[in-house]
Amino acid sequence: MIISINYGDQKLDLTLPDYVHLDEFRHDPAGKTMDFEAFAVSLDSASVKPFNIEDADLYVLNDAYRMTPSARILDWLDKAGRLNMRAGFLVATGSHRRPNDNELRKIFGGLYERIQPRIIVHDARDHESMIEVGNDDDGQPVYLNRRLVRAEKVVVISSVEPHYFAGFTGGRKSIFPGLCDLETTVRNHNRAVSFRAAPMKLDGNPVEENLRFLMNLFDHKKVFSIQLVLAGENNIQAVFAGDLQDTFRGACELAERIYGRKISDRYDLVLAEARPPLDTNLYQLQKSLENCQGAVIDDGTVVLFSECREGIGSEDFYRLAESWIPSENDMPEGKSSFGRHKLYRVNKIGQRINVYLYSELDDGVAEKVYFKSIRDPQKLIDKLTEGESKFRAALVRDSGQAVLAN
Repeated sequence: MIISINYGDQKLDLTLPDYVHLDEFRHDPAGKTMDFEAFAVSLDSASVKPFNIEDADLYVLNDAYRMTPSARILDWLDKAGRLNMRAGFLVATGSHRRPNDNELRKIFGGLYERIQPRIIVHDARDHESMIEVGNDDDGQPVYLNRRLVRAEKVVVISSVEPHYFAGFTGGRKSIFPGLCDLETTVRNHNRAVSFRAAPMKLDGNPVEENLRFLMNLFDHKKVFSIQLVLAGENNIQAVFAGDLQDTFRGACELAERIYGRKISDRYDLVLAEARPPLDTNLYQLQKSLENCQGAVIDDGTVVLFSECREGIGSEDFYRLAESWIPSENDMPEGKSSFGRHKLYRVNKIGQRINVYLYSELDDGVAEKVYFKSIRDPQKLIDKLTEGESKFRAALVRDSGQAVLAN
């Protein structure tokens, strides 16, 4: 049988023997995308309205690494007369790099020229732009963006999808790690070395438990939350408006129905597409791996398909790999540990299953972070399936979104 893999803007045809059992998974295409009228109704029906949205003095938005259609929401708010153009517009970058001009135009859309003088981009490394708000549960100081802390009425616009170690994106993640200091993010992410930190898992997740503690350091009652649930890029299925915590919980329930996929048994081989924006670099690709690795049998194989057109995505992450001690699966004592959770998890997963990557990366780059580069996936498939009459395979469309679970 011939299967077609989406790879960048191309199609890659691969052949599987007819005797192979193949299942295909994708997130639920769901229903028709929400329009302006339905959006306006959702805002008006918010159970908790901390203030009128048009009175906000700060709007918080995601950066370009998230699928959130921020430009559309801003346009709809403007159309409804509920966008305060005198407010500040704060981009929650977390530990990511600053968005370039094209990315800022994508975030703000047709309003960019009008809003540009009022755009602030968070820098997690700039302590001068932050205020200490208390200590985390490790007793370490926590800093938040000064504009966020001093604002009186904050609108947070985000979207909720599965996250490979925080359970779900959205909600509290616009604040932590979106607008906090790098050191706080590092401590939070280091908790992801536990595999109790997993996609669509909140209770008992050490990363989520820390996020809940951190949120107690911030007055989230001054936030009017707009949480979207998407079914693929730009396909808005629902808007949850009102209290930050309530909207996050409601959005998580719907997101799990859209993105979660139950499997009856694990597979010998999983072929996983990474789609925009999660196919941009190696750093983001781990989400695809984590979403499907649990569906692979011990000593089975996963092949990820991602252009990684921006390369590694984090030079800090790559430098970290150069100091990593594989036998101990950790850094030398005293070394910086940002990105530690990623290397730990990929190395640990790679000890259980075979992890291959088909990409545009130069030879040897992926191996630095425990992926195995592959130039001819058909040759690998032929080798794995030869003589295996009971071979089970799965094809995962948009593996950064669909989560396979027992």
